[in-house]
Amino acid sequence: MEERTDGGNGSFQIDLESFSLAQSAAAHAVRYVANSEFNQAVLFFEDGSYLQFEHKGRESRWAKASAERTQAERACLGMSHFRLNALHLQLYFEDGSDVEFTL
Repeated sequence: MEERTDGGNGSFQIDLESFSLAQSAAAHAVRYVANSEFNQAVLFFEDGSYLQFEHKGRESRWAKASAERTQAERACLGMSHFRLNALHLQLYFEDGSDVEFTL
């Protein structure tokens, strides 16, 4: 994240483009829940959207956003893969960043 002062008037701007995809997902996530087997989970975002995850072996592994043009879809489109287990939900992004969510 880059901060810049703007002209001497005391205001500053934050360059939001410098946030990693992981930082953005973490900043907008509000709740994480998983089932007792830790093979299904949901990550909720502040705009009301959510990401659903399933990992039931190699035959069923997916992530899906609840709606288009939402924080969940932006996170989903930027993900390269995820890890879901009893320890955490970890999201890995195309830009090389990652974020972990725990219960």
